[in-house]
Amino acid sequence: MAETIETVTIADEVRTRFLTYAMSVVKGRALPDVRDGLKPVQRRILYAMFQDLKLTVDKKALKCAKIVGEVMGNYHPHGDSALYEALVRMSQNWVLRVPLVYGQGNFGSVDGDPPAAYRYTEAKLTRQAELLLDELGQDTVDSVASYDGTRHEPAVLPAQFPNLLVNGTAGIAVGMATQIPPHNLGEVLKACTLLIDNPDATVANLLDKIKGPDFPLGGKILADRAALRKIYEEGVGSIKVQAEWKEEKIDRGVQIVVTSIPYGVNKGDLENTIGSIIDQRKLPQLTGQSNESNEKDGLRLVLEIKNGTDPNLVMAYLYKHTELQKTYSYNMTALVPAEDGKGMKPRDRLSLWDLLTEFLKFRLATVRRRFEYQLRQLRRRIHILEGFQIIFNALDRAIKMIRESSGKPDAAEKLKAAFKLDDEQVGAILDSQLYKIAQLEIQKIIDELTEKKKQAKEIETILASEKKLWGVIKSELEALIEKFPERRKTRMASDEDVLEFNEEAYIARENTNVVLTKNGRIKRVGRLASVETTRVEEGDAVAAVVPGSTLDHVSFFADDGAAYTMRINEVPATAGYGEPITKFFKLADGAKVVAAVTTDPRFTPADLPAKGDTPGGPFLVVATRNGFVLRLPLTAFRSESTKVGRRFVKLEEGDKVVMVRLAGAEEGVMLATSGGYVTHFPLDQVSILSGAGKGVIGIELESKDDCLGGVLVGGRFDKLVVETENGKTQDFGPGAVKTRKRGAKGEKPGARTKFARVVPPEIQLADWDAVEGKKKDAD
Repeated sequence: MAETIETVTIADEVRTRFLTYAMSVVKGRALPDVRDGLKPVQRRILYAMFQDLKLTVDKKALKCAKIVGEVMGNYHPHGDSALYEALVRMSQNWVLRVPLVYGQGNFGSVDGDPPAAYRYTEAKLTRQAELLLDELGQDTVDSVASYDGTRHEPAVLPAQFPNLLVNGTAGIAVGMATQIPPHNLGEVLKACTLLIDNPDATVANLLDKIKGPDFPLGGKILADRAALRKIYEEGVGSIKVQAEWKEEKIDRGVQIVVTSIPYGVNKGDLENTIGSIIDQRKLPQLTGQSNESNEKDGLRLVLEIKNGTDPNLVMAYLYKHTELQKTYSYNMTALVPAEDGKGMKPRDRLSLWDLLTEFLKFRLATVRRRFEYQLRQLRRRIHILEGFQIIFNALDRAIKMIRESSGKPDAAEKLKAAFKLDDEQVGAILDSQLYKIAQLEIQKIIDELTEKKKQAKEIETILASEKKLWGVIKSELEALIEKFPERRKTRMASDEDVLEFNEEAYIARENTNVVLTKNGRIKRVGRLASVETTRVEEGDAVAAVVPGSTLDHVSFFADDGAAYTMRINEVPATAGYGEPITKFFKLADGAKVVAAVTTDPRFTPADLPAKGDTPGGPFLVVATRNGFVLRLPLTAFRSESTKVGRRFVKLEEGDKVVMVRLAGAEEGVMLATSGGYVTHFPLDQVSILSGAGKGVIGIELESKDDCLGGVLVGGRFDKLVVETENGKTQDFGPGAVKTRKRGAKGEKPGARTKFARVVPPEIQLADWDAVEGKKKDAD
């Protein structure tokens, strides 16, 4: 063949190919069909089990290895592990509200245990799964060729109930995702019948039937009707789901028994989390746990508590810190029929009304096709029976013609000519035994003919009236409601169920010290006689010791301009080296913590009101390597931060924070540079910012000079101590350096003097005996 080269724009080609790939993922893998609620892999598994393997509910289960092989070889050419995982999930009653596969053997557990290999397990369909498949043989849905063109498979299953709502789904596609919770089968069917009677019913009307999601694991939903209505109308939102629990009296008091957990929670991981809380004594009132779950009593996670403890206090803490309370996100996205009726398209934010309406439209088309198929079958049978009736009226003549014929084709031609029959009728007559059209059998033929004509007339009447079709659909849905009258498992919580969490109620108030080391380790210790008595790693040293109670907070300031605040109680209490601060916060690569400040009001002044546009103190004073200085209020750093912290200064590229001090009675600032310059200027010349900013110039730097840091003078500290390049130290009191305006170059004590670092002021330890004594006197 001649080579053909076509010039295309790479952007257009990439866009086209990416969209092709994206739609392949969306339609062929990730999103369910709104009509049967299934993804392709699920549909193919159920179809192969029903059509090819005949694994109906009344049959013996078959090895899952056989099922996986059948599906993979004939319909779904993907990995066997993914196929088996999909098969397993359809059997797990803690995943699906109405399981579609009945599994025999180890199919995993709610504790997160994996299923056994598919060579050991067996499976067959459940009765509910058959409701999705029963009408396949009646030409109710279209078929498409399998991947290799050797077989056909249904494009959608003729579902008799809204499986998408009943079992829910989750999936991530390219640029979109879906997350639909499971619901109670009976409630969903009642909502369908309501919509049949009143197509203009609102979501609020439908919520009279559907109370909310009904999760397989139970739990209780913390959402009022107004919040649920908004979610079901908009197709997106979130709700909180809590575990249910009860008190049980025992000899030594009471114990807590958790009887249900939120949907999707791995019970094994949950137990590990609670065990960690017990081991680390984060909740002293909780002393132990045990798993007493069994088939008879269901889920029983027993929590042991100290005598006299309020169980509500314990559960409020566990709701806050474990997956006993979980947020479930709604995102009602699915494939819906395109407007032109050709194919499917993804649609997001479907409302509850949209989901049910799409199902009912599909159900109407399915039932219509079912009746049309039945009518065709009836007409064909009527046609054959009429042929038998014609032959009976001249039976002797027909038999004589058959006897005198030279064979079956000759007999067929003679009968067609003599009695005006067609090929189908003649074929049926010649294939039957003569005794079936004898005198004793003809009455049965006439009776059957009469019955079939009656049935055909009834179906024609139904097909002629959409109202009658809806009546059939409604009666079938009502029959399913009676057949599967399962009660709700998930309860809608009342106001009394909501437990308020107050973290301070769980913390014993203790006076303590937070130790920060130069290598970024933190720990909490009680009394300290001296800085040297606390343990640090070899090569490390104590950078700061801040006092405070366990109810207060400590803020850490890093040289990249980020601050991190945590409750002092959360700082690990240890006599060892402490834990890396990176275990609690996400510091940037190479960032180091340079200061720590307590929020304990006994050591840090309370916030002052603003004066006009100027924020109130107390203020942090910050200096950077490029010589910038600024003041900003501490108030923004008093409460807990996220793991990524809060920004307290905006740095130029290559700049770093070299000093963070909490200002008290100090009146001046002294800064030193690596080039050997020292400056001293009034603190009130440093601008006060309301938030993170660049600041103003504190000291003018020569080329290749850096600001090493500094101190506040005139209050607790009265001098700046620096270390020279040769290892000696020099002291500079406020009087030794002339007070200049901010932004000056400063003074150089010697022409060749260069500084290596600013020596931090001596760490002042809190005298806890004195502090606590003053408190007692005040009381």
